[in-house]
Amino acid sequence: MMRKKILQIVFIWLIIILSSQAQNNGRYKLTLSFDRVHNTNSNPMGWLDFEFFASSKGKEELLGKFQHGPVKDSPWWGRQPPTIVKEYRNEDGNAPDRIRIWSKKETKPLFGIGAKKYYAQDYKILDRTLPYINLSFDHGDQGHSFINKMLLMVHLELIPVSINLHYFHNQGQGSEVSVNRMLPDKDPITLKATKGFVEATYQWEYRIVGDPTWAPLPAGVSYSEGKSVVTLKGEDLMSEADYRALIVSGKSIAFRINAITDEARTESQYKIITLKPTLTVPHIVSTEMQQERCHNSQDASIYVRLDRALKPNETIGIARLIGNIRERVDNIEALDANNGFYIRGLTAGSYTFALLGTHSNGLAAYAQAPSHVINMTITERPAITHSFTKKDVSCFAGTDGAITLTASGGTGRFKAHLLDASGTEIRTQEFSSTTTFSRLPAGQYTLKVYDSNDCFAKDGGGNELIHRVTLAEPSEAVSVLEEAVVSPLAYNSSDGSISFRASGGTPLANGYQVRIIRLSDGRSFTPTSVRPDGGAYIYTLSNISRGEYQVIVEDARFDALAPEDKNAPCGCRAKLDITLNAPPPLDVEVKESRFVSCHGDSNGEITAHAKGGRPHIASRLPYTYTWYKLTNGSNEELSQQTDSIARGLSAGQYQVKITDANNISVLSTIFTLVQPEALSLKFKVISPNCSGGEGSIEALVTGGTAPYSYEWNKEGETNSSLRVNEIGTYFLRVTDSRGCTIDATAEVSSPDALVVRPELVHPSCFGASNGSIKLNISGGTSPYTIRWEDSPSLTTRQRDKLQAGEYVALISDAAGCTLRYRLSLTQPDELKVNLSEAFTLCKDQSRNLRATSNQENVSYSWLRNGQPLSETGKELSVSRAGTYRVIVTNEGSCTASAEVIIRESQTELPIDITAPSSVDLGAEIHVVNISQIKADRLKWHLPVGAVVKSQSDERLIFTMNSAGIYTVALEGYLGDCSTLVSQRIEVLPAGSVTLPDDKAGAMIKQFLVTPNPTTGEFKVFIELREPQDFTLRLLSPTMVEMDKKALKKVQVQTFEYELRGNTSGVYTVELRVGEERSLLKVTKQGN
Repeated sequence: MMRKKILQIVFIWLIIILSSQAQNNGRYKLTLSFDRVHNTNSNPMGWLDFEFFASSKGKEELLGKFQHGPVKDSPWWGRQPPTIVKEYRNEDGNAPDRIRIWSKKETKPLFGIGAKKYYAQDYKILDRTLPYINLSFDHGDQGHSFINKMLLMVHLELIPVSINLHYFHNQGQGSEVSVNRMLPDKDPITLKATKGFVEATYQWEYRIVGDPTWAPLPAGVSYSEGKSVVTLKGEDLMSEADYRALIVSGKSIAFRINAITDEARTESQYKIITLKPTLTVPHIVSTEMQQERCHNSQDASIYVRLDRALKPNETIGIARLIGNIRERVDNIEALDANNGFYIRGLTAGSYTFALLGTHSNGLAAYAQAPSHVINMTITERPAITHSFTKKDVSCFAGTDGAITLTASGGTGRFKAHLLDASGTEIRTQEFSSTTTFSRLPAGQYTLKVYDSNDCFAKDGGGNELIHRVTLAEPSEAVSVLEEAVVSPLAYNSSDGSISFRASGGTPLANGYQVRIIRLSDGRSFTPTSVRPDGGAYIYTLSNISRGEYQVIVEDARFDALAPEDKNAPCGCRAKLDITLNAPPPLDVEVKESRFVSCHGDSNGEITAHAKGGRPHIASRLPYTYTWYKLTNGSNEELSQQTDSIARGLSAGQYQVKITDANNISVLSTIFTLVQPEALSLKFKVISPNCSGGEGSIEALVTGGTAPYSYEWNKEGETNSSLRVNEIGTYFLRVTDSRGCTIDATAEVSSPDALVVRPELVHPSCFGASNGSIKLNISGGTSPYTIRWEDSPSLTTRQRDKLQAGEYVALISDAAGCTLRYRLSLTQPDELKVNLSEAFTLCKDQSRNLRATSNQENVSYSWLRNGQPLSETGKELSVSRAGTYRVIVTNEGSCTASAEVIIRESQTELPIDITAPSSVDLGAEIHVVNISQIKADRLKWHLPVGAVVKSQSDERLIFTMNSAGIYTVALEGYLGDCSTLVSQRIEVLPAGSVTLPDDKAGAMIKQFLVTPNPTTGEFKVFIELREPQDFTLRLLSPTMVEMDKKALKKVQVQTFEYELRGNTSGVYTVELRVGEERSLLKVTKQGN
């Protein structure tokens, strides 16, 4: 009880109403007094006039005037001027630093000579470094008397009026403390004296009460405001041990300023302030708030850590303050290992706590430092709320049921417990705001929710809030059954049909979603008719061909199912496989059953071999046969031929039509009944001794029917060739295998040498087939026979439509002399073209397609969706979707092409950049993204050789190592589209470009123009280092001002310009910020 009472007393000191008196400016008192005027002259004087002035900081003011009547001869005395007293509030140091006295003396008329006037003045400089000035003088600093040939003794005093002392906590902030003034050992307090006097005035001294001697403050204290303010702590005056002993002794310490004032002209009158030495309560180094565990659980706390442990006999407490009213005081019984303690049992709200303390013998400790106060707001732990939504099971026996739980409040971290109908917990899920229990079958469920502190929501009755949820499902699964199948009449006809019944699940308003898939080709069909039948629907698909069909029936909920629910056995979908059979393919093949013996005979026979379809069962023949002969492009029916075999036929083209029992007919392919070609006989003659060797005759037989027999007019020769050693005429009869014969004779003569002069035309394009060879042959024995090794059947002298390569001609003359002649056609270089990659245009955007060829001097033509475009250059500006093709043609009319598909999006992505049009070699190039819409992804395209200094989505900084014209581009991607914008930059030799000054203090940070060159429209981008006034001027090529803009207090700004007309030229943009000036050149190109 005693300890608590002591803390309460200490606490009372905390809430005493504090004085609002502040430190005031001091006042000086100036007093000027005078002795009687002394006439040192032998002549009586007339009138005297005096004026007294005081000066401060060069500004003079009149203090007073005095006029004296006639003064008798020496040594007579006149009257004394009245005393002058004036006070100065020294707020601006306006106490006088100089006194000036002016006088005018007027003599009496003497010996007929009129009165004369004499003037005198001098001044006295005051030493303002002195705290107190007291002077007597009759001459000024220049050695002059203040009255001509007379004396005036002046007495001057400049003294502070009064000096008061005030006490403040800490560094002197806040209000003055008028009671319970303490001097703690460790914490600073502040003493403030009346301010405004010269520094020498503030001679601070202290003494222990009861000691006779005053001592100056030691060097460790801190002075401010011309030493009128001193900040100190107890241990600044003496050692820690000595100060501790002084505290125990109970003695106080007195402080004063050793200075004479008008109010205190003796030491006994000096103002004194007395402080009570004490120890400092430990300081708060950190606090930590802990919310209530649950909403309104009233168990919040604040952990307070102090800077030290408690000393022997030291006690501390904590008090809650509400304004200046104490709500409660709690003693702190002990600190933990970290020198901390808890303030427990708190609810949400704002709190102010103050530390209290006592030390030896229950003396109050100092606890007025900011680090002795806790200001803390404990945020409310929000109440837990939660609700749920459910999704019933879509299909019979399905597992796509779901319960979605939404919770808030508490710790913000929750755990949901899902229980089945038996009360068994089947799942738990942790979440922060929303969670879903998915893949649930139909049934009864219970939901409980707790936060990470195991707190729960409550219902209106204060009980735990629990949700009970029922997930429903359809009463039966979707099913499909076959109703009827009608086969097609023919193998490939589409006159079949299938019917089936669908029921169960959750039908749509008009039935089910039905698809029929033909398994052979994957083609999908929709039913041609549907009709309700009770709770079911009958579907029919007509006009279909044979095949395996799969019927797929899906109810109203199937489309919304997740993929895993669609693929698993699913009660929302049913399948039925139906086989639709048809007769086998009706087919007929015609074959020759007897040939035509010789050319022109009519003894041939052909047979129709039919199969498939639906044959006639009761008839003699399974099919009916109708025969046709093709004559001059039309079919002539052979009415006499009704069997499967047609007889007595001459050579020609024939067809047969067969018809089955379903009245399905099929026409055979055209069969050509051939007759042997008319026998023809030619000879290949090699004259003997072309170069002195043996000759030969080779019989070249065509037509008829091989094999052939040969009968020469030379005994015993029956081969197709005959060796000859002499010229002359030879006879041959040839008989074919069917007995047809032909006779002919061959002439043998002598040959000459062969000579070839070729004419070559090489292919004009790579891979082209427009080369040609023409052989001019002479000599030997004509006619000449030519055989080409690459095409042995070709025997012409001239060949066209040839590709590059090597060709060999075997040339033989009529005498059998042979020449193997080799020629080459040259392949030209291949013409190639590459096209930019495909892209998707953003809304209202355009981009360039660029074609690149491997050859020079080519022309370009462009097509969109097959339609020609007017562009003929290597780049095409594209602003619409389509299929774009470029065709390049070289000087030889060779062509190459490339194609790309450009798509178009409704996404808007206007990308824009700004960069300098020209820079010095080696200078940093700043490119700024000034786009208004943020892209998903941005990609910078840099010129080759660029050295990147810094790169981000907003800005690119790089340098180039060589002069030239370069292009930098920014490509933006948003959704399914992209936009590309580029800027040309010219890098000039060092010293060619005038740029904003980047020295310290320069205000222009960036000054850019884009695009440059321009066809008329361009933007100017300005960025200053801070908001400033600036002017921007646009000057014509002749430096005439075209536009001027003046802005105030702007840091970043973009301006848009349009130069109209077709005239080209170099314009100037001038930026002025204060004395800074920067110029940029803008090149306008004609439209």
